[in-house]
Amino acid sequence: MLELLINRQYPCRLIVTEHTSRHKRKETIFNHLDKYTRPERDRCALVTIDLQNDFVLPNAPAEGKGAMQAARQACEMTDFCRDEGIPIIHVIRLYSPERGAETIDSCRRESVENGLALLQPHSKGSAPVSGLVPQGFRIDPDLLFSGRAQRISDTECVMYKPRWGCFHGTRLDSRLRKMNVSTLLISGTWFSNCVRTTIYEATARDYRTVALTDAIAGVYEKGLDDLARIKCGICTCRQWQDFFRR
Repeated sequence: MLELLINRQYPCRLIVTEHTSRHKRKETIFNHLDKYTRPERDRCALVTIDLQNDFVLPNAPAEGKGAMQAARQACEMTDFCRDEGIPIIHVIRLYSPERGAETIDSCRRESVENGLALLQPHSKGSAPVSGLVPQGFRIDPDLLFSGRAQRISDTECVMYKPRWGCFHGTRLDSRLRKMNVSTLLISGTWFSNCVRTTIYEATARDYRTVALTDAIAGVYEKGLDDLARIKCGICTCRQWQDFFRR
């Protein structure tokens, strides 16, 4: 028996549910997308956003609910991408009191000026969470502040962004174009600001964009519904991996 159901959570998504004798359920993903927004497996790249200790570790200055679990999923996704040769770009924040407004958002600038130790260059808090980058890798703040990417391998690097979105004030777009990337897989913290801003920036530049929901901290249903309406792909890391391997 085959049923067609409209998903109440994502009105744009049509869910195909097949009932078998064992009551197994199969769902199609990306069926709310079209020829201009459907992800392309052979031209994708993973972007991780702000997966740094100060945003993720328990009792860290900017830690929040769900960050650790999202970071674990993102780390597993980076392993998958390395194995499959999918490009990976880790985009991070650094707050430098010496550089002031150049690196610190206006909403946090006064707190940093008053002594808040958050994302300071060379600090443990600004480092990527354990498992995200190869063991022994160290961030080079001076290199990143210059606007250049810090190489990890031929298919993996770290970039710095001065504000919420990964495209604002960075060379991310030109880097992706040079790699012939059409599809971005998005993970990181936090959905409400940096992740969602990056998704809107990406779609505004005509990238096919996929939100990896279990690798994004702070995700919520209304926000995902908004993403579906702009034809952003929505799936878990495992669903993407299954889709990629078809």
